[in-house]
Amino acid sequence: MNNMRQEDLVRAIADSPFFKGMVPDVRAALAGQGRVVVHSHGEMLFRPKQPATALYLVLEGVVEICREVDEGEGLKPVAYIGPGTVLGESKVITGTALKSQARFPEGGCTVQWSRPLVLRMVYESRDFSLHYLQNIARRLEGTFASLDSRGGSNLGGMLDHFDLPTILQTVVESASNGVVEIRDKEGDTFGAIYTRDRRVGPILCGTLSGEEAFIEIMVSPPMGGTFRFSTTGTRHETEDSYHLQPLLFEAVRIQDEYKRFAGEVPPGAILHHTGRLAENSTRLIDQILKQVNTRPSGWGAVAERLPYSKGRVALMVRELLIAEILATEVNYQVGGADEREF
Repeated sequence: MNNMRQEDLVRAIADSPFFKGMVPDVRAALAGQGRVVVHSHGEMLFRPKQPATALYLVLEGVVEICREVDEGEGLKPVAYIGPGTVLGESKVITGTALKSQARFPEGGCTVQWSRPLVLRMVYESRDFSLHYLQNIARRLEGTFASLDSRGGSNLGGMLDHFDLPTILQTVVESASNGVVEIRDKEGDTFGAIYTRDRRVGPILCGTLSGEEAFIEIMVSPPMGGTFRFSTTGTRHETEDSYHLQPLLFEAVRIQDEYKRFAGEVPPGAILHHTGRLAENSTRLIDQILKQVNTRPSGWGAVAERLPYSKGRVALMVRELLIAEILATEVNYQVGGADEREF
């Protein structure tokens, strides 16, 4: 990455919202004078109270931003930002000390412009200084306009840019009370996980609730979705409350098996009941067989009609296929009994 081609760097600068609309000559100048830096796992980009020495554009990886939300309680994660984001745009002009900590949990890459270089471009390029000033002004306007609606938002980002179990553990272990909302790429609500007193619950996802909702959120999150943790979320009046770790362990177990099974038997592969009965029937088995007998369909469609997560339904269908209680119309290979983890 530190051998990045000039044209690729120009394109990365042009794609950044902060530099969007900047004239081509200025973008080319920025690309020519920027320093590409590769960051290792866990590397700090900057710390609180350090002087602002550079303007940063994230090229690869996710940056964790931490700051002291409440006096005396230490640094807490407040945001996770990804490629295209610019950091230090105000402080690098004023030269005042930084208030946040920025680090790459899993490594990444930035292009950096030193403070003297940025100031020189401000002085020498009318196009650069005008664009820079307008961008900072827009950000200030947006901040003031959204203070009321987002004042309680402590953490947010793209689902593709972070590990949701890690975020939940961070929120729960810090004893933060609020709600983690998950939205799809259209901005519609997909699910919500409330946190209180180092526990989670209620947990909601569509028509699902509780453990099944948690598994659905963990195993089948929306593509291109986002999350936001807010301390102002209204908690539903319910007694549902769970310890996080057992839920995470179960979700991880199901996720691993679910991915393998979905590759062996696609959700649209039509299922048929062979007539055999399960030796130890359960409510879930009974409901799956009832659905298949009433309307032969794939396990994906069956899952949509049942009050269980897709992962739970898929793995039970896998068990029924192994036991030859169900069969598929197509010749998909299903893992044998020696691979079972039930």
